[in-house]
Amino acid sequence: MRPDLRAKDPSREAEPFINLPDRPLEGDLVAALMRRHEVAAERLIGWLRVAIGLCVFTTVILADRILLRLTGMTLDMFERNAWIASFGFLLVGAVSIVLAVPQRWRHGFAYLFMVMDVGLVLVIAFFAVGERGLPGNALPSAPITWAAPLVLAVGALRYDVKVQLCAIALLAIGLIGIAVALDHRLVLDPAAMAAPAWHRLFSMPVNVMRLELLLLAGAATAFGIIRSRRLLASAVRDAIGRASLSRFLPAEIAPRVAAGDVNLRRGRRQKAVIVFVDIRDSTGLAEGMDPERLSQFFTAFRTRILGAVRNHRGFVDKFIGDGALILFGVPDETGDDAARALAFAHDLVRIVAAWNATRELPHTVRIGIGIHVGEVFCGIVGDEERMEFTVLGDAVNVASRLEQATKRYGEMILASGAAVEGSPDRTAWREIGLEPLAGRREPIPIFAPIPAAAASDGHVPAAPHASQKPT
Repeated sequence: MRPDLRAKDPSREAEPFINLPDRPLEGDLVAALMRRHEVAAERLIGWLRVAIGLCVFTTVILADRILLRLTGMTLDMFERNAWIASFGFLLVGAVSIVLAVPQRWRHGFAYLFMVMDVGLVLVIAFFAVGERGLPGNALPSAPITWAAPLVLAVGALRYDVKVQLCAIALLAIGLIGIAVALDHRLVLDPAAMAAPAWHRLFSMPVNVMRLELLLLAGAATAFGIIRSRRLLASAVRDAIGRASLSRFLPAEIAPRVAAGDVNLRRGRRQKAVIVFVDIRDSTGLAEGMDPERLSQFFTAFRTRILGAVRNHRGFVDKFIGDGALILFGVPDETGDDAARALAFAHDLVRIVAAWNATRELPHTVRIGIGIHVGEVFCGIVGDEERMEFTVLGDAVNVASRLEQATKRYGEMILASGAAVEGSPDRTAWREIGLEPLAGRREPIPIFAPIPAAAASDGHVPAAPHASQKPT
């Protein structure tokens, strides 16, 4: 792996984060969700119609029996209208349940069933008042009239504001039309002061107030539908934005950016622990595998890296070919970042060794790990078409060179002196070199872990002389 990670001027690359523009996808998703919801909602409304019909039927039968036993009277025409309402709601509910399946449903059916619901209420209300020779003032006294708010409440389950507004308008026009047709009067008795008080409760001004309250209740359901759709659109927009960010940004960074972390959007300098991991002789490994097997191999390798990284609370910034760039202490520094990075390196070596022990691979997997601590620039670069979270700076280059130096030193893990300073057990590391890595003038101390066998008997291998290092 030879990533081109030369230090660059962050001021030229760290452009402010550009918000993702609104896309037609949001509207398409909301429309799709509403279409899927429409069928389920109408089916639910159908069952509610059936429940309303059964409740009306049961209530009227029970009330008629109680009234007959106590007074010897029956509900006569009220009972007949209740039967019509009961069977009407049962029939409309049954038909809507049958049609409320994706294969049969059409959007126009919502308007049809809404008209049937409202029409059933209006027709029964007209007969309930007109058959008794009462003026339109008595319309609020008909029990079926108070099914109007119930129809509006049930209709709100559709989340279709156009259908709901049509229902409100149809109810208003229908009730006003019935009142006019039945000769609605300003007051029931010309001698208003002589009329009993309850008669005046059905005067025109009071009935107008009732109608206004009914319309306001309907308007509240319509506003509730609008509010719910806006919340859905907002949730979809937020989900799309997070999904778009997650396509380019690490899972540990995307939520912070979506929440509006200005520093990450603009870029910032901070101390971080950088770890490079690479597979040795990946070309030789690939020669013995077909494409499918090779894909499975790299997937398995990356899965092992991800598991080890998560265990030590770091994150993979990016996979680069057959290797990975891993960060600790980003975006938030902690006191044990270096210690966790070193522990991760040891853990990954053990994981790879256990993998090799299974003998499921045609060749032994060997890796190299380079670790360094230093100041980096980190932030988001790119635009809405292609953005990525990146770290730049000399510290990144040093970690990359240390990973490459593992080949020359014959070690699987190499760490800089700055990284080893963060180790909880400094004696577990030995200095094996002091050299300027490629691209640097000043030498840095290079450390490798003391082999377990040497550490157990107290013998620490001496550092090789610079002239003895392989080239």
